[in-house]
Amino acid sequence: MAFYCIRRFDTYIPAHIALTKLREAGIEAHLQDEHTVTVDPLLSLAVGGIKLFVPNEQIEDAERILNEHPETDNLT
Repeated sequence: MAFYCIRRFDTYIPAHIALTKLREAGIEAHLQDEHTVTVDPLLSLAVGGIKLFVPNEQIEDAERILNEHPETDNLT
């Protein structure tokens, strides 16, 4: 299964809100580089922030869900 990065975040709180919204809707989302950015926020720019990935076949549904919730806006 191929995944696509649909959002990037500076901090873990909005990243987890977005992740939870997607998982509640049945989308198999996951975060990447969450621990790196949380432990050392100065590395956020180096690694590209916390990345939210969804399966390619669920991109449209994920975008629709995230656009309905302004608290999940892209922060970087």
